[in-house]
Amino acid sequence: MRKNESPFWPQKSILNPAPPKEPYEPVRRVRMTLTRDEQKLVDRAAAKDYQVAIPILMEHAGLAVANACVSMAKASTTPIHVFAGKGKNGGDSYVAARILKSWGYKVTIWDCFPGDTHSPIVQNNREAAEKFGVPIRPASEFDPSIWQAGISRMIHEEEPGMPCVLVDGIIGTGFEASRPLPPNLLEITSKIEEGHVRGARVIAIDIPTGVDCDTGEVDPGAISADLTLSFLLPKKGITVMPGKAKAGTVRVPTIGLPINFADLVLGPVPEEPQAEEPAE
Repeated sequence: MRKNESPFWPQKSILNPAPPKEPYEPVRRVRMTLTRDEQKLVDRAAAKDYQVAIPILMEHAGLAVANACVSMAKASTTPIHVFAGKGKNGGDSYVAARILKSWGYKVTIWDCFPGDTHSPIVQNNREAAEKFGVPIRPASEFDPSIWQAGISRMIHEEEPGMPCVLVDGIIGTGFEASRPLPPNLLEITSKIEEGHVRGARVIAIDIPTGVDCDTGEVDPGAISADLTLSFLLPKKGITVMPGKAKAGTVRVPTIGLPINFADLVLGPVPEEPQAEEPAE
């Protein structure tokens, strides 16, 4: 037996060096925020170039919202009210409500655009939630003034729950400060704010309704959230004031895409031109 075949022969030595390893390149995320147009490009690329369809992303987002509701509700008897729009945030809302219903939570969907046409993806999730037994009612009927005093409590748990959890899935990145919230939505957001004052906790999907995604400008009727779930990356509008003050705690849950996916799609962040120093 030759020495290099012996089990006692050193596997790594000067005479028997280990093969060279490929250099390690850690996954880095360069971009820290997304604008409205960048979010659209990322969604389009995920579906078209990476075969991760929007319904898949919506299912991941809805699951993240449902988990956040459970964490904030604390008790399974805490009512959860989901305010659904007609865009992708609405689709996330219907998915979250369906999942919460399957987990045994008392959840109600408040349709903020009753009678309006939904996109096929959103409509499919709406019908699925309805078939699972989630009640869907017009948001104009929501009335926080009828809540009874007290808190929810599990039968076999000592930890109290919140009076209720409100989920803002009305308008996401589509809101622009140049187009104020219409009166029908102002009526809904004012009721959500009233519920917030009465002790409810508010979760915003992607960005609170009434906050401009690009500038952080805030509509007078904007919703104040305790927690904002911003997918893939925080939206720029909740990283600058006054939009930042409306977002509460910001979390970025995974939706099945790598953390640097925006960098892969959008490329490097353009460098801002530096001001030239005045000549002496």
